Amino acid sequence: MRGITILVCMLVAAFAASAQTAETPSPGSTALVEDAKDWDAYGLAEEAGAGLSGFNGGIGVWVDAHRASRIALFGDYKRHGDVVEVTGIFHAACPQHGGDMDIHADSLRIVRGGYEVARPIGRSRLLAAGMMVALTALLFLARAILRRR
Repeated sequence: MRGITILVCMLVAAFAASAQTAETPSPGSTALVEDAKDWDAYGLAEEAGAGLSGFNGGIGVWVDAHRASRIALFGDYKRHGDVVEVTGIFHAACPQHGGDMDIHADSLRIVRGGYEVARPIGRSRLLAAGMMVALTALLFLARAILRRR
């Protein structure tokens, strides 16, 4: 595989942060999804009877390994990943990737670096966890007492 699939959850922010020029339109992810045929570089696939439909809430971005190596932090529960701006060719039904909606990146720019997210456990959760431990201990003891009888 020549590239790395990156599902960019913050693609909307990247498109919103990109500077729009009169020469090159910069559609947001909503425009790409709702008006896919207008932006599709391989729009003939549907006309050829591919029967493609559906959308999963994210747009896959195919990026070569060299460009993808610039991303320092990918997002997960404990981190907000780098926000990136991607320029490339949009496919409503990509012929290379089984008809999936994707973007083949020609460029990738880091708009904002990622960062760790502090997720402190609140008092109410600690209290709830303590009550569950106590209830579990009581049920365990009750079961042990009932088994002895």
